[in-house]
Amino acid sequence: MTTRIRTVLGAFRWWHWLLAVIFVIALAAAGLFAVRAVRYSLYWRQHRDQPIAGWMTVNYVAHSYDVPADALWGALGLPPPPKPPARPDRRPLSAIATAQGKSFDQVRAALQQAIARERAAHPPGSPPPPSQPPGSPPAPPPARGDRGTP
Repeated sequence: MTTRIRTVLGAFRWWHWLLAVIFVIALAAAGLFAVRAVRYSLYWRQHRDQPIAGWMTVNYVAHSYDVPADALWGALGLPPPPKPPARPDRRPLSAIATAQGKSFDQVRAALQQAIARERAAHPPGSPPPPSQPPGSPPAPPPARGDRGTP
């Protein structure tokens, strides 16, 4: 058995070894990304609706409560941070409260009210509202035939 393995491995050319190394690297990279994806999904499954704490950022709260971050920025009276590639605002909520001269409890209450409003307007599981540029007229509803129903 070992002589057969040695015979097969001995017949490998340099490019066979190169392909084997590339395959192993690709397999390791795929495994790494799979582990990261599973860890990410498990983390957010366990951290849904976390009690709002001072160390959290606005985007963390938005992700935890599954609401748009822009609604939470508006509730705090702040403009939404610029979109990438600009650096997002990563200040913790306690720093935002201090900068606004408010207590953390006031900031938490404002965020909880905004979360309640967003969830009432867009219950979990409902499709997200269509995004349109501000000031544009609403899109007309599709014709009955376009929905696939008679």
